[in-house]
Amino acid sequence: SVALGARFVAVQHGLLTPYAPPLPQGAHLLAWSAADGDYWRSGRTDVTVTTVGSQLLWEAAALPRIPTTSPRPIFLGQLHGAELPRAAMTRSAILFCRMTGATYRPHPSERDLMSRLQHRAFGRLGIEVDASGTALADLGRPVAAAYSTGLVEAAARGLPAWAFHPSPPAWLREFWERYGLSVWGADPTPAPVLPTIEPARAIAGCLSD
Repeated sequence: SVALGARFVAVQHGLLTPYAPPLPQGAHLLAWSAADGDYWRSGRTDVTVTTVGSQLLWEAAALPRIPTTSPRPIFLGQLHGAELPRAAMTRSAILFCRMTGATYRPHPSERDLMSRLQHRAFGRLGIEVDASGTALADLGRPVAAAYSTGLVEAAARGLPAWAFHPSPPAWLREFWERYGLSVWGADPTPAPVLPTIEPARAIAGCLSD
């Protein structure tokens, strides 16, 4: 597209980890935050950035705040993710659920045979596995996870949310800091700061320039 004189615009759609693909040469990034823009650009001078915010979080914050109906947490499963080893995520989930009495909520992608076997093993350990399909917000319970977008969404809806991993690698600690996630044991994660203009309108404005 650069060779043809066209502008390549990339729109951030989720939380960024080291597994985010590199941006195309000469891209213009529409980022959730200045910190995300700097992270994804990684010091490159050919990439430009405009901070527009997250439509996902904007819409979550616009919904009524959810009262907490139970102090018992929900741990968001991420056994499918490539960012952290499955064995480490399994140990983390077991530790948190046994320590707090939390319910394990599988990620929608945890449908493979290995994940299903692990869910059964959780049950044998006395860990409740939520297979109800009920929307997370409708459960009205605190939320914990290693790096799920659900943490920031929960905070935007007013639910207590925490990051948890017993031995977080350096990139995960940086991730928690970049998104303002509180670690389990501290005060809950504050609601994300929203831009003054709705992200969808800001994106449309950037594309029409």
